[in-house]
Amino acid sequence: MKKKILFKTILIILLMILNPYVLALDIQNNKNVETSIEIKTNNDINQKITEIIQKINKTIIKNFLEELISIGPRMTSTYGCIKAGNYIYDKFQEFNLNAKKHEWSGFGNIWSFGYYNSNNIEGTLQGKNAQDDEIIIFNAHYDTVEDVVGANDDGSGVVGVLSAAYALSQYSFNKTIKFVTFSGEEIGLLGSTNYVKNLYENNEDILVEFNADMIGVAKTKDEGEKIRLSYSEDTEWIIDIIEEINDSNNNLNLRIANQYKYNRDSKRGGSDYYPFIRYGYESISFWEASSDPNMHTPQDNLTNVNISYLVNVTRIIAATIAYIADIEDRPPKLEISSPKKGKLYFKDRIIKTFESEKTTVIDDILIYTDIKTISSPIEKVEFYYDENLEYKAEDIPFLWHLNKMSIGKHKIKAIAYDIKGRNSTDQISVFLLNPIRLK
Repeated sequence: MKKKILFKTILIILLMILNPYVLALDIQNNKNVETSIEIKTNNDINQKITEIIQKINKTIIKNFLEELISIGPRMTSTYGCIKAGNYIYDKFQEFNLNAKKHEWSGFGNIWSFGYYNSNNIEGTLQGKNAQDDEIIIFNAHYDTVEDVVGANDDGSGVVGVLSAAYALSQYSFNKTIKFVTFSGEEIGLLGSTNYVKNLYENNEDILVEFNADMIGVAKTKDEGEKIRLSYSEDTEWIIDIIEEINDSNNNLNLRIANQYKYNRDSKRGGSDYYPFIRYGYESISFWEASSDPNMHTPQDNLTNVNISYLVNVTRIIAATIAYIADIEDRPPKLEISSPKKGKLYFKDRIIKTFESEKTTVIDDILIYTDIKTISSPIEKVEFYYDENLEYKAEDIPFLWHLNKMSIGKHKIKAIAYDIKGRNSTDQISVFLLNPIRLK
């Protein structure tokens, strides 16, 4: 027993010293892209959503975009970025949102070496249901690369956020909606990483995050009728809603051309959705139909953006947010509440917090889940260890005692099933150090 205690003490000291820090259209000759849309919910017209969509039009989209790019390049920490952040902040205040600046600092990536200070800009539309603490986030990044005004990358996404905020802020919803613009995206997702880490540490209840990064270019009629989506595993029901909103008006014709499921284990990501999926949140990213050849070049200017296409993509996003912000039924939502990301555990106790989201567990530990439902009780929760089913919990508190011999990295996954057969998944990767299994 003394040898075992000494062995584990040495391991704790080594881990605390050596634990790594890991980051991570106006279409030519085609002026008829913009359309009106009528939303139907259970065969009844949802007047609120219809009105919201009509408030998002070419005039407001173009005005926001012209004002934003008139500031000039917005590389993080520069005067242009600061001025753009202030512009967005003022707009959120104008919409009577709770506007905040979230300061962050950090080192850029290898292509943007240096230490940066900047702000994320957040506008909050507080939900009217005090019993519903779920939050919907719609975000884009307002920074650019050097010497580029970034009309599409990501002025289009920022304008989408501003336009949705303008329209939605004129109504009330059960759930809280946050409109967020990040800086630091082009230098390593610095702003969003800091923001999401704070969400996680404050136990914020995020239903889903919508990411818009380059949603304004469509050069042909075919491209003007398509969007692409990237999504996390528990958002298929929201994608069904997006398709329902689109199909409710045949003239809109913004079909989903491609869908890509995120890999939560990926070592890097191409936009601000990435910190959200790394911290276990649900996410859907909206992309234009094809890549923009003018990205990161001086040609990414106003003439490169299809205003009508940007109107329709923004309408779809805003309508979807409005729909799910008042929804009365949906699948369950499961979260692994312990162990937490970015912690070092010994005998089920937190003994150290790390800067990254990596998790280390020494000895055995209890795997706790936090499950939210609206109308259908949970039938069971399955626990997986490296994709192998290890345990089924059929009663509250739906937990599992993990006590396996291991020295290495493993994936812990939990899947909750409600009585309607709908499910929700969460996972966490842990470095498990348990050389001697205890009874």
